[in-house]
Amino acid sequence: MARTELREGNFGTPTETTAPDIIGQLSPDMLFDAIAIQINGPKAWDEKLSFDVALTDTDERYRLQLANGVLTYSSRPQKTSADATLTTTSRALPALAPGGLSVEGLTHAGIELAGDASVLTGLAAVLDPGDKNLAIVTPD
Repeated sequence: MARTELREGNFGTPTETTAPDIIGQLSPDMLFDAIAIQINGPKAWDEKLSFDVALTDTDERYRLQLANGVLTYSSRPQKTSADATLTTTSRALPALAPGGLSVEGLTHAGIELAGDASVLTGLAAVLDPGDKNLAIVTPD
């Protein structure tokens, strides 16, 4: 790709990384990382929210927290309660992928939401889809 860009110019991203077949293969950790890298840090700087994701089929539980413009997650037990809790299965978890963070989208995917639904709206508002035409290399 880099050679082609240098010789012929930028041709855009050849694949769609949010395609369901790609997202469906991600582990929970990988999915949370994919969401985290799309956070617009400056826009999210003043946001502070947290939510738990409980996976009923694997008995795993994750805490996702947005603070200081960064989304982090942990599978360790937490001492405090989250603003909201999403209860789902590993199979339905890809519905959390960027673009699916709405109450309607989660309900359609069979994900149960308990607590403050505005947490999802707040998270979705600070996601940045990125630039599909990002150059891999730039000439000197």
